[in-house]
Amino acid sequence: MKRLKGEQGYINYKKKLQSLIVILFIASGLSLFLVCRAVIGTSRNLGTVLAVLLTLPAAKALVNLILFLPHKSVEPQFCESVEPLKAEGDRYYYDLVFTSEQSSMHLDFLCVRGSELIAYSKDGAKQEKILSYFTESMKKRGVGIHMHIFRNVDTLLARLKDCQADGEVSEEVTEFIRMILVG
Repeated sequence: MKRLKGEQGYINYKKKLQSLIVILFIASGLSLFLVCRAVIGTSRNLGTVLAVLLTLPAAKALVNLILFLPHKSVEPQFCESVEPLKAEGDRYYYDLVFTSEQSSMHLDFLCVRGSELIAYSKDGAKQEKILSYFTESMKKRGVGIHMHIFRNVDTLLARLKDCQADGEVSEEVTEFIRMILVG
């Protein structure tokens, strides 16, 4: 079943899809090369050129696969625990993988509630990079946000319960999130 960016299970879906694409391009290129070489008797033919050209989309798919490999999709139990806390107007995003000029980053969950961004990530190694990336990017767009990234599920759930929306979700924020997602 197809998953969209920001849906639970997107990372696992993307890994399977990109693996299949890489295998198909490599198999197609290799079989085209071998068949043309067997039929014509030399590797100096149009089939070889086409086989070599098939490596370009295969490489692109492989890079995309490598970007997603270190990450895992959020467990369905996590989604079941945060969904009841969804307030009117909230936007929930799961399995976020995005890149900046310096590195790739990952958030398991992001809730946009007004100008408040409440995030969860099991891996806290890049929290400061993610915080500065979001705040600086939104500052350039003239939008002020408050972002919190939690590593503990209980702390996240408590914040989702206590936090009140301070206005409508800014379209600039949702457009920015859609723009940065890899996939």
